[in-house]
Formats: sequence, structure tokens, C-alpha cells
Amino acid sequence: MNPYYRNFYFSSATFSEYKVTLDIRYIDKIEDIIQDCKDNLLNTLKSHNFVQLIDTCNECKFHIHTHTLDEILSASPDDKIYICDGHC
Repeated sequence: MNPYYRNFYFSSATFSEYKVTLDIRYIDKIEDIIQDCKDNLLNTLKSHNFVQLIDTCNECKFHIHTHTLDEILSASPDDKIYICDGHC
């Protein structure tokens, strides 16, 4: 496994366990992670024309509250890092 990859999982009633793997060498702040993961999810939803789920995703206020950026950068590539919506 690439030591620069981190696995991010959505923790949400609608998008639970959707996984996005990002290369941390291109991350400057937590907001970048959230946006990149949300964009990945939206692209998947759009490719299958899930109109209602696209609207739901766009309304979600995603955040990471279990890890700081430093903790993400130093985490193991096997760690699960969760992106929660406003209902955590």
C-alpha cells in the first residue's frame, strides 16, 4: 500500500461507508479533504443519475472531528478516517 494514501469514509445515514482514498501529498487543509471526498461522491452519484441523492449530498455539511490535519498526515494508511455529516 502506498504510504501517502489515506482512506476516508463517510459516516452518514445516507452515505455510510462510502470510501475515498486520497494522496495526502496534495492536501493542505482538512477542508480540502472534505471537498475532494464530496466531489468524488458527487461524481459517482452523477454518473448513475441519482438526482435525489445528489441533492441530499449537496445539502450535507460534512466535517472531520476525530482527527486534526497533523493526525491525518501521520496516520497509518490502514486507518479509517471518518467524514461525518451534520447528524453525528
